Amino acid sequence: MRETDKGRILAKLEEMSRYVEELREMLPPQEEYHRDLVRRRACERTVELAIEALLDAAAVLVSSQRFGLPESEESIVDLLVEKGVITQELGRKVKGMKGFRNILVHRYGRKEDRLVYAFLTQNLGDFAEFEAQVKRYLQKV
Repeated sequence: MRETDKGRILAKLEEMSRYVEELREMLPPQEEYHRDLVRRRACERTVELAIEALLDAAAVLVSSQRFGLPESEESIVDLLVEKGVITQELGRKVKGMKGFRNILVHRYGRKEDRLVYAFLTQNLGDFAEFEAQVKRYLQKV
């Protein structure tokens, strides 16, 4: 792997981590989250950006390692699992993040604020796990 590619991946992971940290700082208690539209929208946008950075890091990794030509964002995740970059369990969680991002961006159906809050409070550790697994892989190549 070229150092420039590794640098791009690490930069995206750092960007992702920064968004997650910002989210942790801005996420209010649940009642306030439901009352405060501006804060709610800020949290939604920030998690959306974190997911985008994660998916960007994944795409750069797949491309730089020539893992194959992905047909979709989901197939990027499948390639990371297939090549042993991330575990199958984490791959499932990343696909869930992608679906969650699509709900936020495209408003498929009616987004339920309580489910969004649950995601924000229960799933942020998955970002750190993704970063750890990708960095572990990068140390080997």
